[in-house]
Amino acid sequence: MNELEAARRTAVLVASAHVGGCPAAAQSIAALSAPRYAQRLRERGIVLVAAPRQADVLLLCGTLNERSRDAALALVEETPQPRALVAVGDCALNGCVFAGSPALSSQPLGTALNVNIEIGGCPPSPEAILDAITEAQRLLAGEESEDADESEPDETDASNAKTAGKREERR
Repeated sequence: MNELEAARRTAVLVASAHVGGCPAAAQSIAALSAPRYAQRLRERGIVLVAAPRQADVLLLCGTLNERSRDAALALVEETPQPRALVAVGDCALNGCVFAGSPALSSQPLGTALNVNIEIGGCPPSPEAILDAITEAQRLLAGEESEDADESEPDETDASNAKTAGKREERR
């Protein structure tokens, strides 16, 4: 058994993909690989990996345009089941400063890719991203979710329930 297979048995493997727009959310995700967060990642059983094919959780950030839509769908399909998809940042949720641009897809990334968890912010903090990954771990383990975002618990819970139901329909 190699190191990656051993990690998969005890941890959640997380990859990220930036599909367009400004790189602010991608920078917050990249910050997680800094030594400052190493202990927190270890404590929560989170391992950052480079490829979606190795991941349990896929962090998606940026705006979705018609040209990047197929590539983003391919990345999601490369991520093995069971998986959790996390939309990171306002660009992924509503287009942020790019909203209304004719270059964007008719749906934001979070909606078009049927994500399980959404994190707002421009950019969201690395701590918020860690909390979302922890929520994704619970989702994958089949545990009841706690309020990940106390400022909007009803909307988040409803969104997660709706998306989890759609995931069950696909199986």
